Amino acid sequence: MIINESVIPHAANPGPIDRSALLFLEADRLYEQAYALLKEPVSTQSMGEFSAAKKRADEKYLQARQEWLNARPRINR
Repeated sequence: MIINESVIPHAANPGPIDRSALLFLEADRLYEQAYALLKEPVSTQSMGEFSAAKKRADEKYLQARQEWLNARPRINR
C-alpha cells in the first residue's frame, strides 16, 4: 500500500520525523492487511499470502525505523 501523501498536510516536503511517521503508519496498515488474511480459512495458499504480506510490513517497519534513527541526530541539535 502506498500512502497518498498529497492529502497529508506538508506532505510535499515532509521533514524527517513526518516521513518516518508516514512510514510507520504505512507499516501499521500493511500489518493490518496481513493479519486480516488470517481470518480466512487456513490453507497453504493463505499462509503463503500471510507470510508475504507480513514480510512487506516488516520491511516497511524497518524502513520507518531507519528513517527515524537517521533523523534523531538532526532533532537533537
